[in-house]
Amino acid sequence: MFGRWAALAWSTAAVLAATAAGRLFSTIAPLPNISMIFLMAVIYSAVSFGIWPAVYASVLSFLAYNYLFIEPLYTFRIAQPHEFLALLVFLIVAIVTSALAGRVRDQALAAGERARVMRRLYEFTRRLSAFTVIDDIAGGAAGEINADLRRPVFVFLGDADRLSLAAAWPPDDEPGPPIIAAARRMIAGTEIATTEDGWSFVPLRAATGPIGLVAVAPLPSGGSLDGEAQALLRTLAEQTAAAVERALLARDAAAAQEKAETERVRNILLTSISHDFRTPLASILGSATSLIGFRATLSEEDKTALLDGIKTEAEGLDEMVKNLLAMTRIDAGVLELRRDWTDLREIAERVVSAARRRGAPLAFTVDLPAELPMISADAFLIEQALTNVVGNAVAHTPPGTRVSIDAVVTPATVALRVTDDGPGIATDMLARVFDKFVRARTSRADRGAGLGLAIAKGIVTAHGGSIAAESPVAAGRGTRFVLEFSRERPS
Repeated sequence: MFGRWAALAWSTAAVLAATAAGRLFSTIAPLPNISMIFLMAVIYSAVSFGIWPAVYASVLSFLAYNYLFIEPLYTFRIAQPHEFLALLVFLIVAIVTSALAGRVRDQALAAGERARVMRRLYEFTRRLSAFTVIDDIAGGAAGEINADLRRPVFVFLGDADRLSLAAAWPPDDEPGPPIIAAARRMIAGTEIATTEDGWSFVPLRAATGPIGLVAVAPLPSGGSLDGEAQALLRTLAEQTAAAVERALLARDAAAAQEKAETERVRNILLTSISHDFRTPLASILGSATSLIGFRATLSEEDKTALLDGIKTEAEGLDEMVKNLLAMTRIDAGVLELRRDWTDLREIAERVVSAARRRGAPLAFTVDLPAELPMISADAFLIEQALTNVVGNAVAHTPPGTRVSIDAVVTPATVALRVTDDGPGIATDMLARVFDKFVRARTSRADRGAGLGLAIAKGIVTAHGGSIAAESPVAAGRGTRFVLEFSRERPS
């Protein structure tokens, strides 16, 4: 923006240029047309600098036109009445034209400013809509208000009893006790309030009441916000309040959803435990009762069979308890890894031996590379994860199914693959196979809480690896689980 004196200087230069052009064209144009050149100088001043510089140019053009082009020349005296009338009409036309052109300029500037403000408000609203964290919303609002008003800004959140600073701009500024005390007093209001020292406070209000407040500092030279700045601040505060309220509602909705999900999981878990524990416990209780009550009449073979049944059912219960405890630690984020260099070949062989010992009616093969590299991992947890994956194949494939464990080694990773040639996993189930409490209702999957693969995923992910399921594998049948681990030791 031009200063006042610069505008007058440029208006004077425009009149001088019009005068020079008039002297040049006076030899080839009739005298009445020279005034049009001066009108151009007046319009230039009006469009460029506004009304008052244009009025100044009109008066200056009137004097220059009279002095240099009206007889007698080089005096301000007018000899003929019609010339006086023409000069007077020129002055009136010049002033009216300057006023109209200046007003058009001012309206154009105002429209441009409104468009700029609306664009900034739109961008501000769009940025706020992208934030989901309340502190990010407060920080974005403080920065935008500071950029628009060019004053330090504090954004407080909470009510009068629990008002706390959420953001400031500049970020290093801290509100003093008087500002905090004033903010607590002003938060109950509905309009912008200004203190004697020039601080402006505008409450942030939601449908349920006040949720915060914006404090705007005075300029170093003093002075509070004018009407236009207050209107802008009010609009920015309304957008900020809407964004904060939306984030609060989203947070409450997420908390409610989490609570509902926790309750759902708890109910499922209790139902699953009551169902899945009752069957083996009933079997253990029945076998123990038979041994106690009929020990004298039972043959050694019968006693051995009953004891084997008790052992098998107890091992199954132990496996379920370990899975439940592991899932609890994974969900709580407290799964502790005791890393050491781990031989995946030993783990795979132990898992297969345990499955065979428990009577799994499948054909297992372990086909691992001779130079299988070791990985940095918790051997106990990796064995539990692989046990769950193999147990999934035992539970969901018919007797005689072939299950192979092999590995793919790259310079950066080692991937264990558990592949079976069973019926495979349905497409709609494949996407949910690692979710908690998801289990297929097959003849061999009546027991278990549906946590095995979810726990396997949690363990592998905690090691920085990944697990994936593929089905079908070949000829429209089979399932493959790939457990991929990094070969590098975590720092």
